[in-house]
Amino acid sequence: MTRVPKFPASFLLLQQEGYLIRGCLTTGLTQLRGAHVHNKGAFYTALFNLSVGAERLLKAIIIIDYMVKNKLAVPSKKQLKAYGHDILELYDSCLAISKTRNTNLPSRDKLEPTTREILILLSDFAQTTKYHNLNALSSTQSGKDPLAHWNEIISSILSNDVSHRRQGKILWEASAVAAALADSTTTIMQGLDKQALSTEQALLLPALHEQAVKHAVLYIIKMLAPVRDLISAVSHTAYSLGVSVPPFPQMQEFLEWIWDDRNYVLRKKRWP
Repeated sequence: MTRVPKFPASFLLLQQEGYLIRGCLTTGLTQLRGAHVHNKGAFYTALFNLSVGAERLLKAIIIIDYMVKNKLAVPSKKQLKAYGHDILELYDSCLAISKTRNTNLPSRDKLEPTTREILILLSDFAQTTKYHNLNALSSTQSGKDPLAHWNEIISSILSNDVSHRRQGKILWEASAVAAALADSTTTIMQGLDKQALSTEQALLLPALHEQAVKHAVLYIIKMLAPVRDLISAVSHTAYSLGVSVPPFPQMQEFLEWIWDDRNYVLRKKRWP
């Protein structure tokens, strides 16, 4: 009879964390892919899941690296709590680890401007702006509205990544329909920046957002790919520890769906 190895608690807990990380990131990307001005809830769901998934992924790297360097001891709750939900600080800590593991995690200043802005948005959301709507009811100092922040990112993507020809076609179609409805329609809607929308804008923006969010997903995948490579490098150290049963799983196996292929990512709507 084959003897089934008894895995340590650290392996099982990090395995469960891997499932959680994968679930959060894939749900976030799927929700983002379907988000637009008339489906604002999908933007919030994307932000919740992507911020949680990114934070926990980066913390998993830090924990495993700490275990390798400290005879499999894990960092204390106090040490982990010191990071809070600051994804930017966690990213920088992983950058320091990357330099010791010969992987190519880029520093934040080397990220593309849109990627960097998305990372800032996720970090802000993880720390404070997820409560923006409630805080803004009672305070004028509630930080940047996350939907308004997304609107800025979408505007940048439309300027840099979506052709004028494609945008022009969308505008022409929206204008034609709005003109046909002009005598029989009143539009009462607000954009991501809470500004009132005309009928033409209400018809135009969903199609523009559909074009922009698929590029936003591509930027996020490009950001995650080197993080996946780093957690792979850190996880592979399990094979050099001289123990009969690994203290942590191969965490990159939870991220095998991250393919940095432009055409694949742009046409994919559901993740993984």
